[in-house]
Amino acid sequence: MSPDVIKKKLVSLTGYLNDLMPYRKITFKDFMQKHYEIERILELLVMTSSDIVFHLITAKGEPAPASYRAAFLRAGEMGLISRSLSKKLALSAGLRNILAHEYEEVDYSIVHKSIPAALRDFTKLVKELS
Repeated sequence: MSPDVIKKKLVSLTGYLNDLMPYRKITFKDFMQKHYEIERILELLVMTSSDIVFHLITAKGEPAPASYRAAFLRAGEMGLISRSLSKKLALSAGLRNILAHEYEEVDYSIVHKSIPAALRDFTKLVKELS
């Protein structure tokens, strides 16, 4: 992935954050009416972020991590992003897997409560990588 592609992905992340911003204070009742839309935005945030992180890791000659979670944690270990952020993003990867693959029943109260953290953490990721 070229630096230009990484820049485009960072622009995409910013766009997804802007799309999520109107939902930062959404009530649970209103969230349930829009949850598919919000879930998709959260999924895009995780997938696009992990694309960037995977590339940065492999560009350093490291093997590709086995999962999104592992990629975020490895990025923290390597100093590509802060360790505290890497741990938070690793948790978001778990939520993404539940949403995308329906490994277990979705607890919508957790998804609803994750919106402010996603805004905070992915905004921080964009800043750390920019």
